[in-house]
Amino acid sequence: MDEAKTIANTGALLAPGPKLFIIDARNRVERKYLLDWLHTSLAEGGPGEKINWISLPISDERAKLRLGPLADRLNVDPETLIVPVRIAWRIPNFEKNRAVKLRHVLMGDPRNPGSLRARSILIRNKRRAHCLTGQPATINELRQRFAELSSGYDQTDSSEFAAFVVRQASLVLDIVERGLRGRRYKVPRHVADGLRSDARFRDAMQQLSIDSGESEAALYNKATKYMKELIARPSPLFIDMKAKLDRFMLSQGYEDDVVFDRKELTRLRQTMRDHPTLLLFTHKTYIDGVTPTDLAYQNDLPLIHVFGGINLDFFGLGFILRRAGTIFIRRSFDNNPVYKLVLRHYVSYLLEKRFPMTWAFEGTRSRLGKLMPPRYGLLKYVMDSAHSNDIENVHIIPVVTSFDLIRDVEEYAGEQTGRVKKPESLSWFFGYLRSLREPMGKVYVDFGEPVIVEKAPEPDDRIALSKMAFEVAVQANRATPLTLTSLMCLCLLGTAPRAMTADELRAVMTFIVGWARERDIRLSGDLTEQNLDGIQSVVETLVNNGLLVRYDQGSSLVYAIEPDQHPIASYYRNSIIHHFLDKAIIELSILKAREVQDRKASEVFWEETDRLRDLFKFEFFYPAKPEYRKNLKAELARSDPDWQAKLDEGGVMLKSLTNRMQPLIGHAVFLPFVEAYTVVLDILSRLELGEVIDKKACVEAALKEGRQAYLLRRITSEASIGKILFENGFRMAAGLGLTGETTKETIAERKALMRKFRALSRRMERSRLELLALADKIFD
Repeated sequence: MDEAKTIANTGALLAPGPKLFIIDARNRVERKYLLDWLHTSLAEGGPGEKINWISLPISDERAKLRLGPLADRLNVDPETLIVPVRIAWRIPNFEKNRAVKLRHVLMGDPRNPGSLRARSILIRNKRRAHCLTGQPATINELRQRFAELSSGYDQTDSSEFAAFVVRQASLVLDIVERGLRGRRYKVPRHVADGLRSDARFRDAMQQLSIDSGESEAALYNKATKYMKELIARPSPLFIDMKAKLDRFMLSQGYEDDVVFDRKELTRLRQTMRDHPTLLLFTHKTYIDGVTPTDLAYQNDLPLIHVFGGINLDFFGLGFILRRAGTIFIRRSFDNNPVYKLVLRHYVSYLLEKRFPMTWAFEGTRSRLGKLMPPRYGLLKYVMDSAHSNDIENVHIIPVVTSFDLIRDVEEYAGEQTGRVKKPESLSWFFGYLRSLREPMGKVYVDFGEPVIVEKAPEPDDRIALSKMAFEVAVQANRATPLTLTSLMCLCLLGTAPRAMTADELRAVMTFIVGWARERDIRLSGDLTEQNLDGIQSVVETLVNNGLLVRYDQGSSLVYAIEPDQHPIASYYRNSIIHHFLDKAIIELSILKAREVQDRKASEVFWEETDRLRDLFKFEFFYPAKPEYRKNLKAELARSDPDWQAKLDEGGVMLKSLTNRMQPLIGHAVFLPFVEAYTVVLDILSRLELGEVIDKKACVEAALKEGRQAYLLRRITSEASIGKILFENGFRMAAGLGLTGETTKETIAERKALMRKFRALSRRMERSRLELLALADKIFD
């Protein structure tokens, strides 16, 4: 009791004057214990004096609160001090490892005991019951606050005011309880009641009734149904269970410790405290969605609400996730105005109350490894909510999770060749968990610079929304680190089908790491100068997983990637190629200028840089053209201070400029895209006059033609065979007006473009051969 008394006896609680104690008690045992404590420690006039109190099960959101008696008690002296009190039940030694036991799941959370269990706990160990007092306020202060927040409708409704007082009592008690338990249990309570009582929500429902001709009562019935579907109902037990599931998933095949920068975490903590925060994570596997929530839980950050697809709301898993902060969203609800209204106001509520939210920025897992085009749906609804309720300074922070190996990549490779994706279910989920047991190295989490939205754009301003999403994508790409796996795949695919000796591979990787460090590109811990000599454990993982082939029976240790592993290796390579995009474009443009003898080299070079940018605009995020050219010039200057003079002179000076760009990687960056686009153009070029082909049919044909082209070695790798690659190739052709009805003119244009792509393929082969020639010269 002494510790509880110390917690409670603070601030205005000891001030003189009338008081009304609101006792948050879920059962008789809690109510009696709190009353005994009040009589003993805080009673007006000393122990034994009568105190003014009312008991309500505030923290039990399933209970229907009888607010009439409280409403009557509030019609008294406006200077009466409202003092909320509650018991916080502790689990012995829980803070050491936060381990949820099976008995907690079967018998219920001991932090929320029923009457019999509470009585048993008090008999055995009263120190587990901590009496808490929330920050008190006078009735007059509460009425003023109520008037400010509920302007626009009847201020004399005593039941509405009583409900408001209950929500305020719950809020201040939760704040005190978080000081005892930790900020990881900061959760919203009484959300549905808060929404229904909000004047803005009422006004919106009234307007919707007028616009639709449907009665308000019918609309509120629908809204109540959607609130049950949408609103997460987090509780400590399920937060702990979800955290244990997160840890289980991350630690099955990966090392226990997630690699992250603690300085970034400190910055994140500050941002989440001071601003509405969105954490948009890049999506490569099912488990990268748990890294933000795992990191938050392990480091005592506030609960992060996760937006998830309704497809994951299946029996068992959906029940747990919803009670751990997951918000399940329907895939389509454009024709459901009530659903949209509830979602918008729910999101606004979370923003205003500083509850961070997270979802997959790309909307789906990346099947190619590189960042996919962003989906605007959720971002638009969040920004609409912020705009309609004047919420400012929303901070959008990209979260990038990188892995040494990803279990899903083999599945992606199959999907890209036409295999049908299996639907999610409970049995699928357990099978997925079992598949994570294979050793897969480390997990890395990086946070990008926040994109700050000072004022949300107008709901119909799609240009502003797209600029915002583009900036988030740019920051996500900048935050993506080079990892040992991705860098080895880049190097080995760049020389394939030739392998690389260990010395060659180490030399190229050391050069690229130094190159990246000069450009302030992020590196994983394995690629620091101190660790480059100690990477054997990661290499062993890659070899044992089958991604790499190691041959040590000859005079040199040799590494390679088997041809049938190229699609998987390409995935890891693609995750970092955006860092090398400027260098790759420069290399290929110099080679183009070397081929053209009858024009000024600098004109050919800059023309080619713009052409490559336009041809692959569906694959990469480019800055505006002035900044794009500025970046190219900066990269040229880093490689060769005399680049301008050499480019102007042309001729043999271009060869010198190429040598300064070694090791060449343009072919390693662009080859799969060029070969895939060539397959699409070949199909378009063989159409008969008057024939039309749509994207779906073209992709289906390309999957077959691509396989044939690989067998005939017209394309070099199975990594160039993929649905998304072919779809983007079709979009590129459509953007040039080459996918409509087939005419003599379009046939000629298609064939001309196909010849240019084949010339680009030959140029990339030349790049690869020059790289190998340099390696032979150095290591002979």
